[in-house]
Amino acid sequence: MENLQVLDWELWSRGAASVVDIIDERPRATVLDLGGFEHPAEPKVAALAVLEHLWSRREERRPILIVIDEAHNLCSPHPETAVERALTEQLVQIAAEGRKFGLWLLLSTQRPTKIHPNVLSQCDNLALMRVNAPRDLAELADVFGFASEADIRRSAEFGQGQALFAGGFIAEPTFVQMGERITEEAGGDVKVPLRSGR
Repeated sequence: MENLQVLDWELWSRGAASVVDIIDERPRATVLDLGGFEHPAEPKVAALAVLEHLWSRREERRPILIVIDEAHNLCSPHPETAVERALTEQLVQIAAEGRKFGLWLLLSTQRPTKIHPNVLSQCDNLALMRVNAPRDLAELADVFGFASEADIRRSAEFGQGQALFAGGFIAEPTFVQMGERITEEAGGDVKVPLRSGR
């Protein structure tokens, strides 16, 4: 631990309330921001701690929706480190068995082929926005049998706000157009000023 400088990570609560303490209070929503850590293992350790904690208390059957944005960063098809393997195994277990305990998993990614297949195959519902990569389209058509290959391939032509919904939460695959935003948009791209050439 000393050689890896693990004790120097900013991740540790150091006597203050930890994220699992906050989750146990069951607020309406808890956001775990995994950005900004110095060491690349820190966000994965934090995510693993939360997921293991929720799994260890699964018998309480207190429903919770676990939303993972940029899920490909936490659930690689080829985990390399011990932490990545443990994190992937926990996500596979929650994806396969979590629903009966009230642990619901919602994965968001722009690269579905970069998510472990044992997690992706457990997804019962699909909200698909624009996908350009032919490999991603082919894999989605293979994994999500409840939407036709033609419907999935159509997503390559979607404009802003268009999506395909399919799976158990809707009677049949449906194309939708989102309405206007009701909140101010944040988190856009970083603006890069243009310079005149020299």
